[in-house]
Parts: sequence; structure tokens; C-alpha cells
Amino acid sequence: QRAFNLAAVALLGKEDTILDVMPLYRTDAVLRRLDPDRYDDRLVCKSNLVRAYDELVDFCEKWLPNPFALRPKQRKSARDVIVRELVCNSLIHREFVSSHIARIEINNDGIHTKNASRALFAGPVTLESLDPTPKNPIIANFFTQMGRSEELGSGTRNLYKFSRLYTGRDPILEDGDQFTAFVPVPPVMTVLL
Repeated sequence: QRAFNLAAVALLGKEDTILDVMPLYRTDAVLRRLDPDRYDDRLVCKSNLVRAYDELVDFCEKWLPNPFALRPKQRKSARDVIVRELVCNSLIHREFVSSHIARIEINNDGIHTKNASRALFAGPVTLESLDPTPKNPIIANFFTQMGRSEELGSGTRNLYKFSRLYTGRDPILEDGDQFTAFVPVPPVMTVLL
């Protein structure tokens, strides 16, 4: 019952209600390209998860390059898939009662995410070591029903596949007390704004 109520507040609640139940909940998204000690743009997102998804995706898409990738008979935005997977992971699989604030940072190297985690193991997450375990199954199921996420483990596979299409390089994923992810940006876009 308690998990269901917490999930309902996180998914659909108003900001005041969310902050009453989870006072430390927020996602801090920053763009750091000109000066690594400051930020060029910032979004402090305290919205419910449904609204936070849209706000964070918009922020990331605004600042990341969008070269298209050709898949058999289909043009696909690798950037859009990568952003969707990173934002979904940050929102769905985080530890909501932790004091660690979820972060998304875009810099000249790429996009980095970090959020508190309840991991069963600590270490690199690779396609070979992938053993998906739902951390917040009620929230994950809600996002799946909305069409914003898919089966468990598909996000990691998509990050590897589309990171390779985006830059020719693999993402770096690590789980533990915090889950961290890094996806590089195409080299032609690493120039300062």
C-alpha cells in the first residue's frame, strides 16, 4: 500500500504534495560547455514524473546535436532514443528516499546522468553482464503503459545500439549506490557555443 501511494504521488502529484512526501526529490539538469565551473543553462525539475519526463527530454534535445542514423528502410534519431532512455532511467529506476539529487549534465564530452540506486550488484553494466531487475516496478509499468519505456533491459540495449550509431562509441554505465551513465556526443559538435 505504501509503495503504491508513493508511486502515485511521484507519478501524478502536484509539486507541493511531492515535496511534502519526498522533500529531497528533484532532478538537476545543467549544460556546461563554456565554463566547467559554471553552467550555461539549467533546469531544476521538481515536477511529477509524467511532467518531468517531458521537461527533461526537451532540455536535453535542445542542447544535443541530432544527426540521423539510418537503420534498414528507416531514418531514426539516435539522439532522441538516447535522451529518452537516459531520462527514463533517471526517473524510473532511482531511489526516491535518498538524499542524492538526480543529475543530468551535458558538456563538451557528452551527456552524463547520476541518480541514487538500490543496486543488487556494483560495477559496470555491459550487454554481457546485463541482469535487469525492476527497482520501482509500479512506476516502470506506468511508463510502459504510457509508451515511454519498454520491457526491462531494453533501455540498456538501446543505449549501446544507438550510442554506437551516434558516435561509434559505447556508453559507460555503472551501478552501485548511484547509477551513472555517460554517452558521448559526435565529435563535430564538441565546439563551444
